[in-house]
Amino acid sequence: MDKTAIKNFAIESRRKLIAAIKLQMKVLGITEEQISDKLETSTSEIEYYVDDRNPITGSNIVKRQKLVVELHEREKATDYETAYNELVEEVAYTWFNRLIAIRFMEVNGYLPSRIRVLSSSSGRNEPDIMLRSEADLVPYLGAFSNEEQAIMVHASETEATVDMDAKYRMLFIKQANALNANLPHLFEKTNDYAELLFTPNYHDGVIQHLINDIDEVDFDVTRGGQVEIIGWLYQYYNTEPHDYAVNITGGAVTKNEIPAATQLFTTDWVVRYMVDNSLGKYWLERHPNSDLKSNLDYLLPGEIQTVDSSENLEDMRLIDNAMGSGHILVYAFDVFMKMYAEQGYSSRDAALSIVQNNLYGLEIDKRAYQLAYFALMMKARQYNRRALQPEKVKLNVHVFEDTDTVSPEFLDALSGEYADDIKQIIELFSNAGELGSIIKFDKTFNWTKLRENVEDMHTDALDIFGMNQSKKIVLKVLTIGEIMSPGL
Repeated sequence: MDKTAIKNFAIESRRKLIAAIKLQMKVLGITEEQISDKLETSTSEIEYYVDDRNPITGSNIVKRQKLVVELHEREKATDYETAYNELVEEVAYTWFNRLIAIRFMEVNGYLPSRIRVLSSSSGRNEPDIMLRSEADLVPYLGAFSNEEQAIMVHASETEATVDMDAKYRMLFIKQANALNANLPHLFEKTNDYAELLFTPNYHDGVIQHLINDIDEVDFDVTRGGQVEIIGWLYQYYNTEPHDYAVNITGGAVTKNEIPAATQLFTTDWVVRYMVDNSLGKYWLERHPNSDLKSNLDYLLPGEIQTVDSSENLEDMRLIDNAMGSGHILVYAFDVFMKMYAEQGYSSRDAALSIVQNNLYGLEIDKRAYQLAYFALMMKARQYNRRALQPEKVKLNVHVFEDTDTVSPEFLDALSGEYADDIKQIIELFSNAGELGSIIKFDKTFNWTKLRENVEDMHTDALDIFGMNQSKKIVLKVLTIGEIMSPGL
């Protein structure tokens, strides 16, 4: 793995994505300083903001409106310039994240269609997806709208670069949205404005550098590649935000800067040392005749004390309460696989059991959480094709969420024996996005009863007072709280 190439690609990709998004926003009349009104030459069907050479038509008019609403909403909590820059950073990372995930999946044949989206399996300049007909793609990408069909037809008729780019952009976004069915916590349903700001092409830029600058072998698990490359790309992508946050003068690191300032991708030997001498040792203490010891290269020498235990393998829990992009969990997955093999499990059954029963992770940064989720799903998919069916697989990795948006009406509606306990937990998690796993409980809670209490609460179908969203947040917090509590 050429980490220098990976680092250079990640840093440069962030710069290019941010620059491209800002340029696209400028065409829409949105800059760091202001949001412009449309020009007088605009009509009900065509809008202009910079000049008459950059029309906005069709669904893009509505997407721009949603973008403006989003910026104004974010501006309420800060100022316009900060809201603008945070949105740009968020959109840039969202698409970087998806590019890397799709690259890993296409190299390993994990895309449901088995059709490459970023590259060509035969070495052509065009990605394989560009050569497929609408009929070929519908089973995997869903039905094409009239607008999308028109893009396909126009591109085939002209083959002009601008039309081919429009076709590729449309196909890439449809593929990303379709993957929501397989990886819902990574490929979340895209905000309309995020689609409007993404302008991929395969001729040059980020996609071309991803294909050419990073050896495909580094992604290919059948040729020695590892899913850990996702974590390295994530850390290197954050190089400049990290350097800025830790070197900042004249004030404390802000809440939004905490992930960039504190997260470092744990090197492989450190991960192995930690897991070998915790999970590995734990297993050997209870299974002194196990062959696992020969696979634990960093196990400390010395006699291992035998412990009498009847604990089932499915009941063992390894928790990383600051998991980052999941490096420790990914290696622990491999160690668990060896344990399951010793117990006679098939690889297919073991993979699903590990991600659903044995591995737990918590994280304050949603972006890192998404990659940890993706990495574990890819490990499971390596051994079991059915892993990408979310109705069959439920992971125990979570991102902390503040409870300060829980509505007063929801709090008032809490009643019964456990109402005070629920309110106490809500208060503890009011700033969970900053505190994370350092939150401590001063008593033992009956998590099952707390959850039942919240689940039984009646909420208005119209959700006038935000009851449904509040209920969703509180149930999630209770799940995280139970993972954090002793005796899970």
